[in-house]
Amino acid sequence: MTTTIIQMQQISKCFGNSYANDSVDLEVFKGEILALLGENGAGKSTLMKILFGLYSRDRGNIEIDGTRMPMVYSPSDAMHLGIAMVHQHFKLVESLPVAENIVLGAEDKILKVTYDRKKVRAELDKLYEFTGITLPSDTLIRDLPLGERQRVEILKALFRGCKVLILDEPTTVLTPQETENLFELLRHLRKQGMTILIITHKLAEVLALSDRVVVMRRGKLVKTLKTAETNAAELANTMVGYELKSAKVIPKSCLGLPIAMCLDDLHTVQDQGCSLKGLNLSLFSGRVVGIAGVDGNGQSELVEVLAGIRKPTSGSITIKGENIGKRNDALRQKSIRIIPEDRHCQGLVLPLTLQDNLLLGFRNRKELRIGPVFRIKEVRNFLERIITDFDIRPGVRTQKVQLMSGGNQQKVVLARELSQQEMQITVASQPTRGLDVGAIQFTHSQIIGLRDEGKAVLLISSDLDEIRALSDEIAVIHNGRIVVQKAADQLDRLQLGLYMGGGTAEEEKE
Repeated sequence: MTTTIIQMQQISKCFGNSYANDSVDLEVFKGEILALLGENGAGKSTLMKILFGLYSRDRGNIEIDGTRMPMVYSPSDAMHLGIAMVHQHFKLVESLPVAENIVLGAEDKILKVTYDRKKVRAELDKLYEFTGITLPSDTLIRDLPLGERQRVEILKALFRGCKVLILDEPTTVLTPQETENLFELLRHLRKQGMTILIITHKLAEVLALSDRVVVMRRGKLVKTLKTAETNAAELANTMVGYELKSAKVIPKSCLGLPIAMCLDDLHTVQDQGCSLKGLNLSLFSGRVVGIAGVDGNGQSELVEVLAGIRKPTSGSITIKGENIGKRNDALRQKSIRIIPEDRHCQGLVLPLTLQDNLLLGFRNRKELRIGPVFRIKEVRNFLERIITDFDIRPGVRTQKVQLMSGGNQQKVVLARELSQQEMQITVASQPTRGLDVGAIQFTHSQIIGLRDEGKAVLLISSDLDEIRALSDEIAVIHNGRIVVQKAADQLDRLQLGLYMGGGTAEEEKE
């Protein structure tokens, strides 16, 4: 017999003139894993932030484990009732060690007067035994990989006695191995009687992990399904409201195509990441070259060089036959457009509005200006067009970007960079990270469209299926070098995995 632990009735929340949640009813049972599935901006995170007390609802009723919640309550009130939330962007103090982060803000649970390191370690040992997690308690957060940082967040919630754990897009920044480790932990916690709510747009994860799935679209709850009784196609069609078709290019030869850019023997200074150590790569107009590799093997450094924010120590960059040397400022002038992997730190100015972020790349566009001043009518028409074309939600020009969902923030970056008329070369690093299936399909179609228009595209992605589907040619990067570059149809997943792990052509033959 199922026991209801959370009851949300007719929940509505409005931001300006846009409904983020529109009369949503949600029932959650004790000891289940419930997935909230939907497009970017469907209202999933907003609904959970209302439950956690970060947002107040405009109307509707909420009961948590039999307690009727007031119209306005705080995260502290929710945590007192056993609700905890692990956000998409972790809320940890990077300069403190693991142990201090776990107990920070809840010291009174075990400490009376002074900080007792031995007592803290003893309590954490109990927590480690309960969860099966083992973490180095004295290691600083900044020295941990992302997967272990996420475990610290989960341990923080458990230390405070959480009964309901909300996870917002928990696998966005995790490797496949880290994702599987997370799923094993969540299944273990469910066996211990915990209720887990997971916000996601990834169909495979929903099917692999959840007991039930709630599908939201444009602020409304459109369907609730038992996971065992559905499939990926039904979920995808329910989520976006139409049938999806996957993108796939037919690889074409570079014969007869002009070289758009040539990177020759690039080296960079070794710092915190992986330096480039003699990287060679050629891009042709009208082709997509996909870069495959384990994260941390020089992908970020390569993008920084092409964005002009990191100078190579040696080697050359030739664009359309012109060697630009070390003049990094010339890269943008040569019509290179960058979709960075970290939209928050490199792609957006979060406190600014949607309008301001979109216009950052168009300050020199003649048809939008009269001298130094923007032409208001032309700017408004231009913004409305690209907001519609890229389906940015909410499409309110004055909306602050930091209040938008992660997927819609990514759409803002895509819209700004891909709408540049003079663009000849696009460097797309993790362009679909955090996007839903509909937005992924749209992004893929944009990349293929650039290719078909004769533009050169460098696609860097940790998703091998994405690399194989969109690339004419695949280059594998390992330890700062391109170790193999072949036509996409000449490398299967096993071969890619071999080269990504540092294997050689001789090992491939064996």
